[in-house]
Amino acid sequence: MLKKQLNNDSPIVALKSESARQRWELFHRAIAYAKEANHASLDEGDTHGGDAESAGPLLTIVQ
Repeated sequence: MLKKQLNNDSPIVALKSESARQRWELFHRAIAYAKEANHASLDEGDTHGGDAESAGPLLTIVQ
């Protein structure tokens, strides 16, 4: 039990948890950016009236 408390108070543990938090934040921001880009490309595709040659790749989300 004492060893766990010493590990939790260690600056290395705090650094690792902060690093993990930053990675998760970056991951969620990347997912949000990908969703926005996907929605923007879908909206942009609707405004061109179906010009298949000029349309870029279409991303779809499969559940």
